[in-house]
Amino acid sequence: MEKKYRKRKIDISGLSTLEADIMQVIWQKKKVTVREVHEERLKRGYIPYTTVMAAMNNLAQKGLLKQNRNDKAYIYSPALGRDKVAKLIIDSVVDKVLGGSNTPVLRHLLKLKTNDEVEEIIKLRDKLNL
Repeated sequence: MEKKYRKRKIDISGLSTLEADIMQVIWQKKKVTVREVHEERLKRGYIPYTTVMAAMNNLAQKGLLKQNRNDKAYIYSPALGRDKVAKLIIDSVVDKVLGGSNTPVLRHLLKLKTNDEVEEIIKLRDKLNL
């Protein structure tokens, strides 16, 4: 029997504030070392270097960062773009918190007051074949 291999699914339920801050720096700079991220983060207050390093390793384990060994230091770059990470987090919230219903998210994002308004927009989208 032939084995079927699936692409590893990245399951991101969310990012801590520190992880989000680190990702912002890396998305902006494209390629960085832990020291560079640590120096950026120090502009907002003291944080131990080892805390930044551990968070970046966790982000790499989650599949959000790529690690490339260059000389004595790892060079980190984003494995996923902002939009993809946001989509994964929203999908996780819809699945785990909202039981698969995207209506509350749509209502919030579109600033709608009722579920009926969301249903009308979905019907309109279906009519337009979007």
